[in-house]
Amino acid sequence: MNESKFTKNKETGIIMKSRSFVALGLVACCLIGCGQKTDDTKGDYAKPAETSVATETEASMEAEKTDSNEIAVIEGFGDYVTSIDNLEIPEGTRIVALGEASHGNSEFQQLKTEVFRVLVEKYDIRTLVIEGDFGGCTLVNDYILGGEGDAEELTKHLGYRLYRTDDMMGFITWMREYNESAPDDKKVRLYGMDVQKSMDNIRVLKDFYSKVDETKAKEVSDNLDLLFGTEEDGYDKEKIDEIIEYTDSLVTDISDNAEDYIAATDQDQQFRAMLAAESLNYYINLMEKENGSNKYRDGAMKVIVDQVLEYEEMTHDTEIMMSCHNGHMTKNNSSAATFLGTDLYDEYESAYFAIGTDFYISNCNLPDKDGRIVVEFIGDDPLAYSMKDSELDKGLLTFSNVEEGTPLYEVINSKISTGSIGEYYQAGMNAIKPMYEIRYAPVDMYDAMILYYEVNPTEIWE
Repeated sequence: MNESKFTKNKETGIIMKSRSFVALGLVACCLIGCGQKTDDTKGDYAKPAETSVATETEASMEAEKTDSNEIAVIEGFGDYVTSIDNLEIPEGTRIVALGEASHGNSEFQQLKTEVFRVLVEKYDIRTLVIEGDFGGCTLVNDYILGGEGDAEELTKHLGYRLYRTDDMMGFITWMREYNESAPDDKKVRLYGMDVQKSMDNIRVLKDFYSKVDETKAKEVSDNLDLLFGTEEDGYDKEKIDEIIEYTDSLVTDISDNAEDYIAATDQDQQFRAMLAAESLNYYINLMEKENGSNKYRDGAMKVIVDQVLEYEEMTHDTEIMMSCHNGHMTKNNSSAATFLGTDLYDEYESAYFAIGTDFYISNCNLPDKDGRIVVEFIGDDPLAYSMKDSELDKGLLTFSNVEEGTPLYEVINSKISTGSIGEYYQAGMNAIKPMYEIRYAPVDMYDAMILYYEVNPTEIWE
């Protein structure tokens, strides 16, 4: 891709394709799906779920009620819920977006592998973009394509402490094992789309220049160390404008010399190096110029997704799967502060297929002021509650399959409360449902949902 195909958005400063950029305002509160990193977590998401008032659904349900929340199993629910192996993606889909109702439940981390496996095997979708650090995920991508390294150590480079789990290591291991027997034109690839960290992007750039231009390599390495320091968030605050100018110059250099650099390495490495330089630019703007703005962060993530989609379709003949918190990927801007999914849906329309997730009971691993704790949340979602007596451990519900006039149709087209837990906890939050539930019609947010009655906490490594 050539830098000339992108322009800088006047409001955000983000390098992006020439298209309208939907700007949605922030609310001055902490109720969002995923927030900015905090000093004590070094990149863990720091905010809870979106704002909404949790009340009982107005849709028709069976008379059976629970004693506490008066939620009923939906009549005919079992006729429509099915295994995720039966996932059907409409023709013309370019992005399959998988959400997670929390970052702190093991099942949602495992679901990345499970859904991606189905997409690879049934639809030949071979590229996955996750809510993780771009540079770190590039290092992981090198490993899954046969490079050297250790799966456990590389798991720590996905970007956030919440990913340091056996579930995510299993995800990386599966991708590598799949590629060991896949032909070159069928291998799976991984990208990160988040821009809250710097060191692994710097590592990607240093390695790239060492391969393409030995003369430039030392100069680039020295300049990056001087401007960004040698550890995360170690940049020189007196040189912010100089850092932005320099990262811009790297993007230009990698683009202008694309032909020579591709000859020295390959097209994939040239493309990823350019995005690593862009990610550094987004990172420093986010931290210093935009005051940690979620609006800017989601905008940067969308630009990365746009570029990855175009590149992967053109170069590897594949569409992409995207995985992130529900709050980022809903079609209707269900969070006041996150709008990645809304902008993607506005642009790609029916080519954007959104799969949300939910729970009825979540025992969630969350950061607390003294470390991490497991907290129980009980939701009000009649869809998730209806998994109570199912033989499936998780159920796929595709909304287009639900017959009009049925009780289930009424539910998915009515405003109901669904779970949305961010990477944040404060005492008593689990007793105040608007802090972990949102209230919208499921069909306005998603095209399908994967539902669990109960989900378990992640086990995060020390």
